[in-house]
Amino acid sequence: MKIVIFCHAHPTFSKGGGELAAYYLWQGINSYPDHEAWFIGRADQRVMHKFSSLAAIGERDYLMAGNAGIPDLISTIDFSNNSDLAQLLKKIQPDVVHFHHYVHVGIEIIRLVKRICPDSRIVVTLHEYIAICMNNGQMVKTDSRLCHHYSPRECHLCFPNYSQEDFFLREQYIKSFFKLVDIFISPSNFLRDRYVAWGIEPERITVIENGLPEGNPTPLRILGDGENRTRFAYFGQINPYKGVDVILEAFARLPKDLRKKVTLDIFGSALEQQTLDFQERIKKLLKKLKGSVHLHGPYEPHEMGRLMGDVDWVVMGSVWWENSPLVIQEAFKFGRPIITPDIGGMAEKVQPGKGGLNYRARDSVSLSGVINRIIEDPGLFDKLYDSLPEYPRSSDITQRHVGIYADV
Repeated sequence: MKIVIFCHAHPTFSKGGGELAAYYLWQGINSYPDHEAWFIGRADQRVMHKFSSLAAIGERDYLMAGNAGIPDLISTIDFSNNSDLAQLLKKIQPDVVHFHHYVHVGIEIIRLVKRICPDSRIVVTLHEYIAICMNNGQMVKTDSRLCHHYSPRECHLCFPNYSQEDFFLREQYIKSFFKLVDIFISPSNFLRDRYVAWGIEPERITVIENGLPEGNPTPLRILGDGENRTRFAYFGQINPYKGVDVILEAFARLPKDLRKKVTLDIFGSALEQQTLDFQERIKKLLKKLKGSVHLHGPYEPHEMGRLMGDVDWVVMGSVWWENSPLVIQEAFKFGRPIITPDIGGMAEKVQPGKGGLNYRARDSVSLSGVINRIIEDPGLFDKLYDSLPEYPRSSDITQRHVGIYADV
């Protein structure tokens, strides 16, 4: 079987969970002796040749140009029958074309595949809610409130320059391409339910978690005399949606005597790309927490196990309906309890008392209370450590995908 996997980014240049999941799947499929997989990841013009829309960077491993915007999802490169991409698809003649997202790439690529390879089956893995929500697919209103359902009227209130009719037409436009899809895959039940409520037939969406390469848990750090497991860490980008400010506020709320008993290590990037107001807010909180909070900068995925060796807990602060954060799987894989907000796929994958704890989303007071509980109950770590669930392995997830391809 020949499978082409398209992705909104390439993990060589972007380390997001979606692109890593797609790449792990590509590697897994190529480990099957009777299957061949091609990976085509979108890259921006900084890494593309000036006049090229497609570039090979390895065996069956490609970059493609494109920068389709979220409002219209219209491609910025040639999708004609004579385009570089069309010629590659004609040469491969894939049995299955699997889209791990369509943002940046352009949603018209689905119709291109149907036109060039009419016998190919089309699979789409859904990430975020970009088809539903124009606010970066977060389903967070522009005044920062959580959005609970799609409505052209409410979308118009968020974006008054677009009429209710504009949002209705956007919906119909996207659904016209989705009608060409044979099966959708959702990494969480929560995201599946949101898309079903939006209008995709339930029988067309199956839930398959993203997988991680196999590995062993990281040994727990050795405690000093009288020391408890009160080292926390955040892994991920530093932006308003990830809620790093919520985490910092929670630590700042701890009484000074308790604050001396904890540390927080922040492994993340992109702070310099945020608004000046957000940067200033983070810097003020870091200054207030000097001595107990340490900002380490970006990290590579292969460093995760080693970095977790120096901490006891992983903490998330996301203020939107995260679908399937990779850091949850990584915490389970490397053997660290995790603290998450109680919404979206986070609450689905981290249930209180089963390898982690929840707090009220967006509420630094609630998170501060959880941290205080951990400090006051040293035995809580061992209880949660012993209840850590298994993480989804890439080999199992690849097998499920191959089964889906065969069924389709």
